[in-house]
Amino acid sequence: MTEFRYTALDPQGREVSGTLQAEDRGGAVARLKAQGMYPMGLEMALASAPVGDAVASPGRSASMSLFPKRVSGADLSLFTRQLASLFNAGLNMARSLDTLIDHCENPTLKSVLSSVRQGVQGGSTLWESMGEHPHVFDELYVSLVRAGEASGQLGTVLERLADTLEVQEEQKSRIKSALAYPTLLIVAGFSAVIFILVFLVPRFSKIFKSLNRPLPVPTRILLNVQSFVSQNGLWLLVGIVAVVALIRMWGKTETGGFFIDRMRMKVPLLGSLIHKDAISRFCRTLATLVKGGVPILTSFEVAERAVGNKVIERAIVQVRDAVRGGESLAGPLRATSVFPGLVTNMIAVGEETGNLDEMLNRVADAYDAEVANRMRQLISLVEPVVIIVMGAIIGTIVLSMLIPVLELSTGV
Repeated sequence: MTEFRYTALDPQGREVSGTLQAEDRGGAVARLKAQGMYPMGLEMALASAPVGDAVASPGRSASMSLFPKRVSGADLSLFTRQLASLFNAGLNMARSLDTLIDHCENPTLKSVLSSVRQGVQGGSTLWESMGEHPHVFDELYVSLVRAGEASGQLGTVLERLADTLEVQEEQKSRIKSALAYPTLLIVAGFSAVIFILVFLVPRFSKIFKSLNRPLPVPTRILLNVQSFVSQNGLWLLVGIVAVVALIRMWGKTETGGFFIDRMRMKVPLLGSLIHKDAISRFCRTLATLVKGGVPILTSFEVAERAVGNKVIERAIVQVRDAVRGGESLAGPLRATSVFPGLVTNMIAVGEETGNLDEMLNRVADAYDAEVANRMRQLISLVEPVVIIVMGAIIGTIVLSMLIPVLELSTGV
């Protein structure tokens, strides 16, 4: 018997985890299903693995690595599109995976695909084999593949999943491109300020001290700032890093994450964009799952984790509990006061017409377009503001160094 660690959804839709004994992985999955659970992740416990199994298949080592390398979203979306094309062309899954492994250029993805192929050839379903690699195939991916295999529409589901991944990558690429120039300006400006404070100001400071005369107020302030930075710069940097690390650790807790996300949503100008971006992710994820045939309660479980916002996650839990009790979607969503009227009204129409996935996609498209437009407007304002601020800082520093020189030269 081998010991397996599992993560699953119980009959009430709650996430549970634990260990169980089984002859093999298929037996472990069968035991979970017999108990009415929905397996989300399953792996062999390290303590139960035979010594000779320490150098098992490449896929297993990738799955059990303490620090698994991540596969980029672009690589994953390309793989999904290619897999859908090969499968729809009539190739069986093992043959399709073999073809993609031969042409895969990403070593991490290639190792994972080799493990998935071994699982499929060993009798496991595709979603079960992919579920062993959560660092590559997340819950949304595995849930959709499972629904596609169960309904016999795997090719269609893979195409829809590829569309979703490509949209996400396009959004990320657009945001990165928009932020590239302002980021460059900020980095260049701060680098110039640090260079002046570290290399130029100390040299002028020696000259100023040799003058034996009172210095102007701006110059004294500049020298005090430079002295403080030179004496305490390292501790200041350590303190900043420590504060950021503590905030990140606190943000991973339920209370801290909820507080931080709530504050982020209240930030002027950016708060509404953060809120709408999270709503868009929820709507698009839920639409993809519903269209793929995933049960509504399971869809809410997966969408809850895809949002990335604790405030909206808590609201989704309330809605999921209400739906489990027999209510419709629109009413509980409206009662949370987190989802805007556009969302609740479109979902209500979708429930009445039977086109819930289409309405959710429309909401996601509308919010994506609005977020993209507002981002462009904000960035177009940020660029001149950054230039003016950094120019003012550098100009003030330079002027503070030149004033004593000018006074000396004019004899004032």
